[in-house]
Amino acid sequence: MPRLSALRSSVDLWAGLAGGIFAPVASFGFGLPLWASLPGAVLIFVGTRLAFAPRGLFEELDGKALDGKTLDAAGLDLAREVLTAAQVDLARLRAAAHAVREPSARRDLDHLHTVAARVIGEVERTPRRLSSVRRLLTYYLPAAVRLGEGYGVLEGANRPDHARLDAAGALIGRLDTVFARHADRLSAPEIEGLDVELKLLADAIRTEERSSPDMSTESRPAPEPSPWR
Repeated sequence: MPRLSALRSSVDLWAGLAGGIFAPVASFGFGLPLWASLPGAVLIFVGTRLAFAPRGLFEELDGKALDGKTLDAAGLDLAREVLTAAQVDLARLRAAAHAVREPSARRDLDHLHTVAARVIGEVERTPRRLSSVRRLLTYYLPAAVRLGEGYGVLEGANRPDHARLDAAGALIGRLDTVFARHADRLSAPEIEGLDVELKLLADAIRTEERSSPDMSTESRPAPEPSPWR
């Protein structure tokens, strides 16, 4: 990725400058011998590079085991490609939202940004979930960016077309529902698991109540009448 390569080159440059400056400063400024300042310069270079070097998406993953499930190299590459483009769109959406003057449209665009940022963060943690929100990130997010930027252009016209502004604002509001629905798909597996757990627990309690007389409803004392009736 060109952007990532440029960032790494910039970090290497600054790390080299930091290491290069350390040696003469340590030798002439603090009187350290050369045999001590040179290793120190190397450590400064390595430490600076490790601290500030940008990391690509999923660099720490080997594609073998992710969240207990298998993800092949092709799936990992697809997730990386989609998220890289989505992060650019996310930044554009934020800029478009800040450029909009109308309060409700700006608020809606900010909320779309919040939802998209949460989805991107979740897919970064578990890239195998990309399939459930791929359409959100590849279609609706870019569409929201174009709509937000277009709204700003309409607002900045010498003679704003209020009908178009109203139509664009209504579409931004409808996108909020679409974003929420697609984002909720990320939690669908957990909800399905919860449904199964609730059913099993209800069955277990029902069986326990039938087998244990002291837990049955017939053996429980009737509640006393309320004095407030």
